[in-house]
Amino acid sequence: MSEPKSPESGWEKVLPFFEAEIQALILDPTISDLMINGTTGIYADRGGVIEHIELKNEYSVERLEAAIQRVARLMGQDLTQQNPILNTRMPDGSRVAVVGAPSAIGGPTLTIRKFNRWYSTDELIASGSMPSGVRDRVVSFLMDKKNGIIAGGTGSGKTTLMKAILDHVPATDRLIVIEQVAELRVLQPNAVRWEAVDAIPGQAAIPPSALLAAALRHRPDRIIFGEIRDECANDLLQAMNTGHGGTLTTLHAKSAWDALSRLSNLALSARANINHGFIRSETAEAIDFVLYCERQPSGKRRVRELIAVTGYDFATQAFLTEDLYKAPNSSTVSH
Repeated sequence: MSEPKSPESGWEKVLPFFEAEIQALILDPTISDLMINGTTGIYADRGGVIEHIELKNEYSVERLEAAIQRVARLMGQDLTQQNPILNTRMPDGSRVAVVGAPSAIGGPTLTIRKFNRWYSTDELIASGSMPSGVRDRVVSFLMDKKNGIIAGGTGSGKTTLMKAILDHVPATDRLIVIEQVAELRVLQPNAVRWEAVDAIPGQAAIPPSALLAAALRHRPDRIIFGEIRDECANDLLQAMNTGHGGTLTTLHAKSAWDALSRLSNLALSARANINHGFIRSETAEAIDFVLYCERQPSGKRRVRELIAVTGYDFATQAFLTEDLYKAPNSSTVSH
């Protein structure tokens, strides 16, 4: 699948429904995230720094709601008082999230995470986001079919980093890519992209766990799981521990080591009677490395940590890890 060449990939069908100044913000390539808080304010993320956008002209809740409805219908969905939450993507890869009435006070909340372009690992290295040695080590892990996590906070660059790393996976590998909202553009020709679907009128929900179960029957060389958020972490651990090497996923966490604990806790939520120590040891068995990235106060995104997972100590209930890289001035992570 070719990558989008311009914002004119679905947006042109809905842009006229927005006020002219908002249209310009949507098309502005310097903005990565556009946040419209009803009629109480508009904010934008430029280079990792959030700024308040002053408009020359006011806009109405009614016109904003009409524009959002147009976006929803373009994507085959509808926004109603019975279904006020929308999470979808535009054809160009931009992510659109909405919370409307009756939950939103002061007008609908609209957040657009815009697709601008993907970066190669060479570009990330040149920008100072990642040392070449870290890239080479992670690529080596992938070539050896090791399983990994890319962890970080919101807006830290997890998906960008995953895409850049996946470009190094051999073109001969068969990839099954599972995402809650499809974003990744993989280069490998024998790759399929699946997207989880929320329940809407006339459409049953298709959760990530169901897609993961289906993936095992489609002969994957690698399973790429866009972001692990819930109890399907247990299913992913079982897949990795039954021979599906080379799996890569992203996860919200506050450090590389914390990502292991968080993955274990998500897996534990699958069944109340799962033994805590057993799941943590299963996590240590499944995961070979964790790459942690962060967004600094300046807005710059960088890799802060790379650890290798070497085992689990039942006596101390601790993951055994080896620090392979720590960025200068990063805080010490307690093991």
